[in-house]
Amino acid sequence: MAKDLENLHRAALKRFERLENNEKDQRELAVEDIRFAQVEDGQWDEEARANRKGRPLFTINRVAGAIDQLIGDQRQSRTAIKLRPSGGDASEDTARTMEGLIRNIESVSKAQNSYDNAFDEMVNGGYGGWRVTTEYNDDDAFTQDIRIQSIMGATTSLWFDDAATEYDKRDANFAFLATDMPMEERESRWPDRPIVDFERPEYKGSSCASWRNNDTARVAEYWVKEPVTKQLALLSNGQVIDQDEEASVLDELAESGVTVVKSRSVESHKVVMYLMDGAGILEGPKEWAGKHIPLVPVFGRQSFVEGQNYVRGLVRFAKDANRIYNYTISATVEAAALTPKDPYFATPKQFEGHKAQWATFNTKNPPVMLYNPDPATSGAPPQRGGAPSVQQALIQQTQQASMDLYHVTGMQPPSIGVNPELKSGKAIQAQERQGDRGSYIFTDNLEKSKEYTAEILVDLIPRIYDTAKQVRIMNQDGTTDFVEVNTTVQDRQTGEQVLVNDLSAGKYDVVAETGPAFATQRQEAAQQLIDLATGSDVFAQM
Repeated sequence: MAKDLENLHRAALKRFERLENNEKDQRELAVEDIRFAQVEDGQWDEEARANRKGRPLFTINRVAGAIDQLIGDQRQSRTAIKLRPSGGDASEDTARTMEGLIRNIESVSKAQNSYDNAFDEMVNGGYGGWRVTTEYNDDDAFTQDIRIQSIMGATTSLWFDDAATEYDKRDANFAFLATDMPMEERESRWPDRPIVDFERPEYKGSSCASWRNNDTARVAEYWVKEPVTKQLALLSNGQVIDQDEEASVLDELAESGVTVVKSRSVESHKVVMYLMDGAGILEGPKEWAGKHIPLVPVFGRQSFVEGQNYVRGLVRFAKDANRIYNYTISATVEAAALTPKDPYFATPKQFEGHKAQWATFNTKNPPVMLYNPDPATSGAPPQRGGAPSVQQALIQQTQQASMDLYHVTGMQPPSIGVNPELKSGKAIQAQERQGDRGSYIFTDNLEKSKEYTAEILVDLIPRIYDTAKQVRIMNQDGTTDFVEVNTTVQDRQTGEQVLVNDLSAGKYDVVAETGPAFATQRQEAAQQLIDLATGSDVFAQM
């Protein structure tokens, strides 16, 4: 067993090293994007800062506003998960029960926080994600509940099999969720596993050298799909079961007249998690109940070029335009500050006896300015000479950089309602939706990840809620009900025992529908009724 774990750890290290090397440039750019958009003074590099030392250096963060607008649009919409019976003993009633269970899981988990955090990270840097987990619902209980939890800093912590090609990585054979843990915490959690000094010569250049620095040690969950052979059995009632898992109930089924019609071997897999650091396996194996690795990625814009996957958020191509904008603003302010004031030109005779009044001309607002006519100026009053204006090229460059920011972010002025030709609210809203098309790919990718999460839950729910019990479900309007699942009742007409809300029976397809939150839907419906009442002669006569 120890040798097997050692070989597994060695293979996992090589896999992680390969992922790090292949995606290093993209991940570093993503971190730079997040700093550029969200960290104070993150838009000036050290060289530019040094070149402008002692000179105006302003940051007008135009990117953060575009990000906040996109995030605001996303938070006003909610995803409704719909299940459709697709085979076996699936039914509409059970589908509605499972829909309610999923909504309740999301509500209790505060899953919207996880979705919002993932979307925020993805829009900024291109990478986000969350996880599905199970936990015991009480300290003295053996029953578990399903939860959805945030993954903070997915840019540097969430890694998937580089051979996976699906957007949501459902086809990944392995994944890592890494955490840089303070040394003190690492030592207290595993006191019997001392931290290895990877600076020793024998570790130099090895794949584990990056797993420790001066203050932290990397600890990672290593999720892997391990091949297994299952014996499937088709029962006389049409149900398909895993003969090994359900062996204990075959006798009871036979007593009720349900027999095995036929069986076959199937090559499948189980999902297992190991907790590891650079030196070895710390915990595990821990077998996961479902068939999917319960880590859900959210990616931004993806492009595959010559076998390399390029991932970006909204910030990547906006950085240069915002840098130019910052530079020209700083240069314009500097030029304006260095431009000489526009003084009055006058002869000594014109100011004679009035010097005190003219000396305070810039700080006071006298209604009359006195001067002495001077024949040398043909009696003309003192006149300004005209100060040089700020270079128009700087102003034009600032305006061009501003327009470039609109183009590269896809957040055109119409998408924020800036169009003076539009008068009606409906026209403005339609123009906003048209302007949002450039950034729709980000919200669409979020919905794909939510839909995959629902598939993970549909697979997991029958395995966790596998006994007769009462569960809480949540309706679409936010109200809750309690329903019995996996319970047997007697049909009054036939006298037969009928299994109600059997969560393990049948298969279900998942469909994600995105739209306004339920409260917003009610407001929109009320507004439509008001518009109908005020614009209809029939209603006016009632």
